[in-house]
Amino acid sequence: MNQFMSKGMPTFIERELEIIDELVKPKLKKSSKYMFVAIPLLSVSIINLFFMLVINGYTKDMLITIGVYALLGAIGAALYKESRHVNKEIRQIGMDHIIDRIKKSEHVNDYTKDKYIKSVKAKPKFSMQTFFNFLSEEHQRKQRMEN
Repeated sequence: MNQFMSKGMPTFIERELEIIDELVKPKLKKSSKYMFVAIPLLSVSIINLFFMLVINGYTKDMLITIGVYALLGAIGAALYKESRHVNKEIRQIGMDHIIDRIKKSEHVNDYTKDKYIKSVKAKPKFSMQTFFNFLSEEHQRKQRMEN
């Protein structure tokens, strides 16, 4: 995972973050490529269309050029939308892993597992914090069992 995000975290949490990172890495790369292409296409097309239509005014000579910039803008918008769709997939992959990891725990009872799973599903924005809390509780219980 991001080295800045995992700085100072316990190793059992870092391991889980690395697993999630490996699961989402291909999708993250794809999303980054789409955004890297989409933003310049959108920017160039919007700026040029603005200058051509608002500043210079519309003439029939500019019809092909306007069409090209509109097409570039449409391609940029499509890539941007696809990037957002891939980002949703990334979040879903992370959520699925978190829920699956909680379900597979052997050190936490079923009631506590259900509580964490419901919390992850109810508040997806706080799913990582909930997952960290779960991992900490699991680690504590594991430590108690070993002693």
